[in-house]
Amino acid sequence: MRVLITGGAGYIGSHLVDALIKRGNEVLIIDNLSAGKIENLRHLLGHPSFHFINDSILNEALLERFIPSMDLIFHLAAAVGVRNILQDPLAAINTNVRGTEVVLGLAFKYWKRLVLA
Repeated sequence: MRVLITGGAGYIGSHLVDALIKRGNEVLIIDNLSAGKIENLRHLLGHPSFHFINDSILNEALLERFIPSMDLIFHLAAAVGVRNILQDPLAAINTNVRGTEVVLGLAFKYWKRLVLA
């Protein structure tokens, strides 16, 4: 199965990636690393079933390029952390609301299964 995980470099996402790869799935992560860390995924770099793109879920053209070929989407991406949100509340709202709208809209457009967490 081909799986997209937005926000997959975070604590929960990286453990989900490990479980999915272990079960033989192909996994693509889109994460801008604003809260997640590439160190959480370093052990998977170079794995043939693991793909990582450092970008934002606000990049609708990028998401539209990949979502049609996915079997399942886990939407975990979000602006988190009190410090980050207080530093730029508008950006946090934009990511959390507009970003989720982009992911949901494309999942609906292409009739993809989606887990929103």
